[in-house]
Amino acid sequence: MIDYHIHTIFSHGKGNLSDYVDEAVKRKIDEIGFSDHVNFEKVDWSMNLADLPNYVNKITLLKRASKISIKMGLEVDFVPFKMNDLMRMINKFDFDYLVGSVHFIGDWLIDDEKQINKWKRKNIDEVYQQYFELIQNMAKSGLFDIVGHLDLVKKFDFRPKKDITSLLLETVETISKNKMCVEVNTSGLRKPCREVYPSEKLIKMCLDNGLPITLGSDAHSPEEVGADFDKAVNLLRKIGFTEITRFTGRNREFVEL
Repeated sequence: MIDYHIHTIFSHGKGNLSDYVDEAVKRKIDEIGFSDHVNFEKVDWSMNLADLPNYVNKITLLKRASKISIKMGLEVDFVPFKMNDLMRMINKFDFDYLVGSVHFIGDWLIDDEKQINKWKRKNIDEVYQQYFELIQNMAKSGLFDIVGHLDLVKKFDFRPKKDITSLLLETVETISKNKMCVEVNTSGLRKPCREVYPSEKLIKMCLDNGLPITLGSDAHSPEEVGADFDKAVNLLRKIGFTEITRFTGRNREFVEL
């Protein structure tokens, strides 16, 4: 069992790295990966880039003493045309994987509870179109290994009125062409949308298009490590997945689900 989406006090999590490891051991999770936020924009939920060397050193030391396998990752916010300087800094270090994600449409942080009123003034169909176009551009960039919470746009349960199946299929095909892995993220079960990211429909599309998947709890506190993984695994088996993906040094291998 693998949990590759964990946030610590380096970004906006509530626990030290060792607290998450202790919880993972208790829950019999075989491998975890830390993936604190980094962002081109200055936001209070992202790691200070000056802390990157310390982050790397802490994880490296923890690996040596840990009872379970620990991987070093980052969740990197994709901002079009602004990634070069950020990626130069990130690529100085030997990460095991990079999660690419989209939280912003322009200057609007779409998953921020403080900005939820903006949703009520938007054309929801247009928001979904813009969001998935950004996901496609993120995949085309070739910068990342894993797509984080693929349909995060549904977080507050604002749903499109029109059928977006063709948009979803185009997005999945773009991710497949660019050889990325899709994260099945259980945090959606704890949000107003009340379902995993991505949806069952999207997970089926991933299987049909040969996309590999991995697992992430999006834990922001130690007690959330591996949260609802039993539900995610049951769903994946029902859909037809038999393997999940693990990463080492930006290379992937498959392990039995």
